[in-house]
Amino acid sequence: MGRKYTREEDKKTVEFPTGRTISPEEAASGRKKAYRRITVGTFLMLFTALYVPALLNWVSGNHIAQDVIRNGIIEEYVHSQAILIRNEVLLKPSSIDGIYIPEINEGEKAAAYSTIAMVMGDESDELLKEIEEINAKIIKARMEQAEKSEFFSADLAKLDDEIGKKVRELIAACNSKSFREMGKKRTEIRGLVEKKAEIAAGNTTDEYINSLQKRKTSIQHLIQQNTVQIRTNTSGIVSYSIDGYDGILTPDRAMDLTVAELDNIRERCASLDADTRNVKRDEPFAKIIKGIDMYMAADIPAGRAKKLEEGDSVRVRVRSMDFEAPATVVKIGEAENDRVVIIVRMSRGLDVLSAKRMVDADIITKTEEGLKVPLKCLRDITADGSRGRIMLVKSNIAVSREVEIVCSDEEYAIIRTPEGEYEKTVGLYNIYLVNPDNIEEGEIIIK
Repeated sequence: MGRKYTREEDKKTVEFPTGRTISPEEAASGRKKAYRRITVGTFLMLFTALYVPALLNWVSGNHIAQDVIRNGIIEEYVHSQAILIRNEVLLKPSSIDGIYIPEINEGEKAAAYSTIAMVMGDESDELLKEIEEINAKIIKARMEQAEKSEFFSADLAKLDDEIGKKVRELIAACNSKSFREMGKKRTEIRGLVEKKAEIAAGNTTDEYINSLQKRKTSIQHLIQQNTVQIRTNTSGIVSYSIDGYDGILTPDRAMDLTVAELDNIRERCASLDADTRNVKRDEPFAKIIKGIDMYMAADIPAGRAKKLEEGDSVRVRVRSMDFEAPATVVKIGEAENDRVVIIVRMSRGLDVLSAKRMVDADIITKTEEGLKVPLKCLRDITADGSRGRIMLVKSNIAVSREVEIVCSDEEYAIIRTPEGEYEKTVGLYNIYLVNPDNIEEGEIIIK
């Protein structure tokens, strides 16, 4: 016999084949349990479908890294060992061997018809040392006289302080191995010591001091006979860096440079001797850099050169010199072994880079500021690199957005919403997935 159900509102009973009856309260409880079973089952199904894949992805080690889109700056640049080209005029060489003492230092401006350096014969160095010894003797003798006569000069005290300062600067120049600065400080110290000797000696009638003064005058005369002045007939920037390309590698010649020629110039510049103050007879050791323009020749990948045109504005940066300046592309050569020589012109840097022929330079072709993200987070990048897709997180849901790639380097990209995509925008502080592989649009992302 089958089951029979009877019901009269909540007061009727339910009869089962066993003959057992249940109360209305028990019936209501059963209905609630059945509803509960349906609700829990549905929830478990939804959880399995939506959250378990994300959980398995996390457990397997493929953690979904997230970050926030921020503003930033990116530069598109190409690095090269570049060659500097200037309008240079070699000055008349010295007629004697020796060392040069600069009157105008490297990178400083010289007026026309001015003396830029003195060349002293090799024997002059010994004569100068003898003058220093004589000065020391004169000072010592005069100080002994001053002590006996209770004489004191405030000028001597000031000179002592100044000499001490210059000696410390000379030590610093020695430590940095700057020969030009060493020569400059040594000359300054010598002048101060001589001035001190003159003040201390005065018009003394002491026979010993007078004999020292006569010997000093005689040595000075010998030094003058063994000294050559180097003068310039034109104004410009002074440089003592001579490499064999001075007056040969001119701005006009630069327009015809090839990649092979650049390689040869770089190889020769790399083997040049270190900074020295030695001068050889009839060999130029100084030059004048005329004008205000300087040119830079660099070889870059042919693919990068295709993005440039003559007349384009770029920036040049020499990191080792903390130097950066605007420049203009004036020449783009023909491709050689997938390399192209480009020539840029600058109106700054003659003084800063006067001693350099070859520099490690960045030629910055583009600078952009905007929404900056890692290049690795973008997917489906087009062949020309102008578009891609980024995976955002909106209300814990993965959302794919197409973006325009404005600028990029080897690590980052500046992006923006393409024109017309007003409903699918990408904005500042949006959350995005750093590693969106294996993530489909619409998946729930657990933070």
